[in-house]
Amino acid sequence: MSGSPRRLERDLDDLRRRWVPDHRLGVFDVEIAGERLAGCVSSRDALQALRRLAADSGLGEQVRLLPDESVGGDTAAVVTAALAPLLGQPTLRAPRVSECLHGEALAVLERRGDWLRVRAGDGYHGWLHAGYLALGADDWAEDWTARATARSVGAELVFAEGRMRLPVGARVALGPSGGVETADGRHGGVAEGEVRPESELRAEARHLAPPELGLRWFSGAPYLWGGRTEWGIDCSGFVQAVYAARGLRLLRDSDQQVTQGREVAIAPGGGGGGYEAGDLLFFAEEGRVSHVALWMGAGRVAHSALSRGGVAVDDLSAASPLARRLRDQLVAVRRIV
Repeated sequence: MSGSPRRLERDLDDLRRRWVPDHRLGVFDVEIAGERLAGCVSSRDALQALRRLAADSGLGEQVRLLPDESVGGDTAAVVTAALAPLLGQPTLRAPRVSECLHGEALAVLERRGDWLRVRAGDGYHGWLHAGYLALGADDWAEDWTARATARSVGAELVFAEGRMRLPVGARVALGPSGGVETADGRHGGVAEGEVRPESELRAEARHLAPPELGLRWFSGAPYLWGGRTEWGIDCSGFVQAVYAARGLRLLRDSDQQVTQGREVAIAPGGGGGGYEAGDLLFFAEEGRVSHVALWMGAGRVAHSALSRGGVAVDDLSAASPLARRLRDQLVAVRRIV
């Protein structure tokens, strides 16, 4: 091996920053293991760069490109549970990083026993237990996605063998005579709530201000790190769900969302001069964006905040400690168009 271990670590970090700058949106799990580079990546360009680094350094190379052979023919998955927690590692003790809703299709990248590394529709990477999923080939998942054109709005489904409650936004296929088909192939009816065509919901969402839609669907939802539903939701999940209803895709976390849309000048004093309903207000702690809220107008924002226990409305122009802190931490305003 030529070159010092410290130099090789720096070179490896340089490649990681170049090819997978955000670990949430890609995989670069590579280490120097004795006399070789070992691990896995999701970028073919990263793999080629690692092979060049190994050759130049006199190292062996055992780096897998994901998806790898562990997935076999099961290159796609569809969530069959009401929701599935997306975890940071393949163990139940790992932190929840996001959630996948019933009927969502995922790309399968790697399998370790009953755990699957997947890529969600918003690009987020994480681990799911196979018990939450059905597995198949890409064309099978594409067929389901083409048919699953309806969304739950607090729907409770009834089947011959029991009931199933779905969160807002879960995907199902419409059947004959008002029935529905779930992702696990069951056919039933709607006992409570609604199941509506996505096109109909999208048209309705575009006639509502985003904060109004968000409060209609998620008002009272408790705060849950990594949550995306009325059963528990975090700040960026709230914003992402509202804009998804309008057919606009946002990234998953607030520090990613701050890169999207068009910049709007920050108004002094919390009054929001120049803001429009639905603008995204971003707040930072210790120099890093960590919270996002929807502008409502007249100084008010709708957001999911741990300090408020969940989805709530706050007045940024108020004299309360929370309002003062939010005004001090406001670092960016973005408009999604």
